[in-house]
Amino acid sequence: MLRRLIALVVALAGSLVIVFVTASAASADCTADPVTGEVVCDDEDGGNDGGGGDTGGSSTCSTSDGREIPCTGPGGSVWSSSHQCWVGDVWDPGGEGPLPPPGQTNEDGAWHICYWPPPGSSWDPVWIQNGTVTIDPVVLANRAIASMDLDPIRIGIVPEPGPNRVGLVGLPVWMWVDSPTDDTFGPITASASEGPVSVSATASVSSIVWNMGDGTKVTCTGKGTPYADHYGKQDSPTCGHRYAKMSTDQPEGAYLVTATSHWVVEWTGGGQSGTIEFDLATEPLPIRIGEAQVLTQ
Repeated sequence: MLRRLIALVVALAGSLVIVFVTASAASADCTADPVTGEVVCDDEDGGNDGGGGDTGGSSTCSTSDGREIPCTGPGGSVWSSSHQCWVGDVWDPGGEGPLPPPGQTNEDGAWHICYWPPPGSSWDPVWIQNGTVTIDPVVLANRAIASMDLDPIRIGIVPEPGPNRVGLVGLPVWMWVDSPTDDTFGPITASASEGPVSVSATASVSSIVWNMGDGTKVTCTGKGTPYADHYGKQDSPTCGHRYAKMSTDQPEGAYLVTATSHWVVEWTGGGQSGTIEFDLATEPLPIRIGEAQVLTQ
């Protein structure tokens, strides 16, 4: 005789979060040969496709012919779309220094090192008048993003994690964004300025990819629906999953669940506009799944 089934344990759960957004170039490092002046940019990510915490193209600028290059060049120089080079420190060849261009004085500006992008790159001095803004607007957009201090979401999930918590095979799993804030889900707006150029950026999460640890990925476009006891064994109306087998054969006896939020940033300023996209991922959260035990008499 059927006496009872083990109940599905429900509660909230959180996860540790890690931040991956930076304002500097994350995908390449550019250096200049001190003898030849040749500029070489190395791909540090080895062709990472932007999954997990990679910020992808968020720190790249464009040349006039449409090539994508790092916004930051040798020695911390910054890409200038107007000069089509990375503008660095004031050029100091020693001695009395070079003369200003005709019609200019040393009070009107200064010679700066201008690093040309590869291939066949090198550097030359370029005269920049005082008050000229050489920074590319996308650099300011990335500074605005960095100031937002964005975090991955805090996971809400049923069943909850814990050594004494077990969900059941075949019963619904509910996933949602627990206590969403501006910096975990958006929208959030920030700006950055240099000289007369100001850029405003607004960031929002467009979707969340839940890796359930059993080989399944679930993409949800909203915050999800928090579970409540009165829902019983219903499926989540917005973001859910069902496990087909127990987690006992997993390395830690649990499915490791992660949530990767896809951020989309719309920015405008400096006479330009654009979109920056990147992902932020949570730390894995262990969810144990077992089978219902039938007690008979």
